[in-house]
Amino acid sequence: MLLLTFFTACGGDDGAEDGTYAVVEAASFTFNENDPTKNVIQVLANTEWTVYWTPETSGVSVSPATGSGNGSFYVADMPAGQTLKFGVKTASGKTASQFVTVTRTSGPGGDDGDDGGDTPAGETVFSLDFGDGTGGIWADTNEEWKTQSGTGASTVSYNTSRMRINNDNFGSSGRYAGASGKAYAKIFTDGDPGYFTIRDITLPAGQTAYTLSFGTIFPEGDMNLEVSADGSSWKRLTYKGASAYNTWTKASVGFTLTDAVPSLSIRYSVTGVQREYGLSFDDIVLTTGGGGQQIDFGASGKEYRWAELPATPADMTNRKIYTFWSTTVSTKQHLRNYTYCYDTKRHCPLWIAHPQHACYEEGGRTRPETQPWAADPNMTQAEQAIIWVWPGDNRDKYVVSESPLYRWGRGHMLASGYRGCGDANNPAEINVQTFYSCNIAPQGGEVFSDLWQQAEWRIQDYYVCADTLYCVSGAHFGEGAIAAHDGSWVNQNAQVRGSIDEAKPCEVPTHYYKLILRTRAGNTRKAIQECSASELKAVGFWFENGDGTDDSNATIPTLGAAQMKSVKWIEEQTGFTFFPDVPDEVKEQCNPSDWGF
Repeated sequence: MLLLTFFTACGGDDGAEDGTYAVVEAASFTFNENDPTKNVIQVLANTEWTVYWTPETSGVSVSPATGSGNGSFYVADMPAGQTLKFGVKTASGKTASQFVTVTRTSGPGGDDGDDGGDTPAGETVFSLDFGDGTGGIWADTNEEWKTQSGTGASTVSYNTSRMRINNDNFGSSGRYAGASGKAYAKIFTDGDPGYFTIRDITLPAGQTAYTLSFGTIFPEGDMNLEVSADGSSWKRLTYKGASAYNTWTKASVGFTLTDAVPSLSIRYSVTGVQREYGLSFDDIVLTTGGGGQQIDFGASGKEYRWAELPATPADMTNRKIYTFWSTTVSTKQHLRNYTYCYDTKRHCPLWIAHPQHACYEEGGRTRPETQPWAADPNMTQAEQAIIWVWPGDNRDKYVVSESPLYRWGRGHMLASGYRGCGDANNPAEINVQTFYSCNIAPQGGEVFSDLWQQAEWRIQDYYVCADTLYCVSGAHFGEGAIAAHDGSWVNQNAQVRGSIDEAKPCEVPTHYYKLILRTRAGNTRKAIQECSASELKAVGFWFENGDGTDDSNATIPTLGAAQMKSVKWIEEQTGFTFFPDVPDEVKEQCNPSDWGF
């Protein structure tokens, strides 16, 4: 499991006077015993490079050991039970203080940390199965559930909020390997923010590699998972939760501390997503060994919000915000895919916030052979527009208005081509998620469609950089918005079309926009929040949506300065705050020459 931390830390001399550089994309993972070719490390360079590792040790094999320009290598072999840092240096010996940390477990078999399975081998430092006591009680009013065990459990205490202990037939029993069943914990998502903190687990002296596993019914976007050495400064763990809400799953995440610490605290906290049955979990186990993503409690740098994420609107009436996570096709990096803000009254997305980097395009731009239009699993059918096609229904339209003259195409906000498909007959999840209804809006007209596509390929081919390009694709409802309907008037089973009056009303956006932000240099290795205004550039593109009529004979303009607006101007039209950590002087920019126009 790799973490995307592309160029978010300063240091090194790879930007030396001669302009050459070579650096690995910072990440950490556990050595894959079964297929070493999956131990891939990405290189960004404009010169020749050679792989090296620290501490220097024998028994290490990499392929290839040298290269030129952007590329990759993989760790073919390394000693068991060790953690090494891999980097690259230029032909003249220049290095950057950025590494990929690779851990190889000491036990047989290994594990890449991506799936659940049984509890990993190693010393059990902490285990909590919530016992078999009274159910239906608030956790802070009862002691029966505190069944902790393990070598570090004697010093543990807990803090809870909105957490209840249940003991019923909806628990984990028989749902995954090693499930204890019996009692389990549930955090409610309504009301005050809920959380569960396990404080001060005593760790073995000198140990740095650990694996945390637990049973869960929620996807990773529902719950933050964090660890702390002092109980006040927290570091987030990236994990893979349930594939679908309310489905018990065994989650497992490996992590490696850069330095051994005497104790560890673990915190589960809700992200703000609303779930009808709450967020249930069980069987929390911390063991030694496994490694994985790197956690540095002593790092001087800060953890920042995602640069592409707009500020949460003050008024969330009829609005939902959710983040999809997925895995890249080739290097198997588990990362955020996109975040949406959806209008459940208009039945249309308001904005999609999405990072763009070369890793997202692994697997190529091929569109799935059978396009996987689907419902967003995080919303009810009443909340979202039905845009998916039922078996036997060949319609390829999004909504049908009251007038038969209007036909609206199903338009991607985040383009399918922005997320690698891989096998067109078995598309990767990261691409399939772009076909969810939360990412689809009614778009019409050849003029609009062509300009929108010009913006998509321009962003993809011209502006993506090593530092990551941060994007927002949005819809705006101005004067004269057209009312239309979704596909719910088609009977799913009998394939009988009913009256359009039976369909949900859907409002068609009058305008669409795209916003982009990046560093000017493209390879600063700095977080957006660490950059000065002079190091950043931003701009927006503003488009008038078509009216659904046939304008195929119209002259298609070329994308250019006429469509460009400042981020600040688009904020004023929409009422949203975009790139909230960026100075106003950057958001006020609208310089065509900055973007090749």
